[in-house]
Amino acid sequence: MAQEELDERLVALRARVQAKLEHSESEKAIRQKAADDELVVEAHELDQAVEKATVRFQAKIDELDQSDKSRLLTLAASLILVGSILGMASGALILNGNPDDLLASSLFERAERVDITGLTIEAEDGNGVANVTIQLLNIDTDEVIAQMATDENGYFRFENILSTVMTLHVEAEGYITVERDFMPEEAGIKPVTMTPGEGLRVEEGVTSDEGWVLELAVGLSTAVGVFTVLTAFVGFQAAVEVRRAKYYRRTQYLAGISLFSRGLIIFGPFLILLGMILLVISKDQFSDVGGD
Repeated sequence: MAQEELDERLVALRARVQAKLEHSESEKAIRQKAADDELVVEAHELDQAVEKATVRFQAKIDELDQSDKSRLLTLAASLILVGSILGMASGALILNGNPDDLLASSLFERAERVDITGLTIEAEDGNGVANVTIQLLNIDTDEVIAQMATDENGYFRFENILSTVMTLHVEAEGYITVERDFMPEEAGIKPVTMTPGEGLRVEEGVTSDEGWVLELAVGLSTAVGVFTVLTAFVGFQAAVEVRRAKYYRRTQYLAGISLFSRGLIIFGPFLILLGMILLVISKDQFSDVGGD
């Protein structure tokens, strides 16, 4: 009887142990499954978070990149504008010059009386020719104003001669006579070449339209001033086109034309050229190249 009771208790104990083991294994499996599910969810959420962060970071990078390029366009427009303003100032200075003051200035003032120096030389050997008769003649009446002979070196000098157009008459025995119309100047006149022979040689000298030279110079200066101002206006339009950022090639062409505004000779064109270089760097900001 005692042995049967003992066997029953052992069987019951084994059953309880087996049940606990099975329950423990079941709980373990449940916990493992829950842990695996949690890890899967966390990994998926982590991937999503990383992807969102990457997108946001790239958007920030693109935003900064766009902002930097926009700043480059602003800087380019500013450089072109400043260079054009300098060109406008240069053109205004040229146009505001008073021609009357220029013509009346000491720069173009002639002395009423000057000393005239010159030299007669042999055509063959280039040596000075002595005893050549030099005459200064009134260009209208051929009246002799002054006369002298060259020294042993072919040199001559007239002093205190009225500064007006006259004729230089050079004559010597055995040489062709030379005549030349000229304006007396302190700097002297070019040498007279004496050629053996007979007759008269009239050399080209001053012409009747020589007095128009300064007038033509003033006219040319005015034309340059107008051209400078016009190209500066083109530069202003180029700066506006940069801010619009629509047509890249047209903007560059306008900026290139504004280089001729010559602000402070080279400083203005240098600034405009820097602006054009910045346009090349940020050209994808223009609508016709890569912009939206």
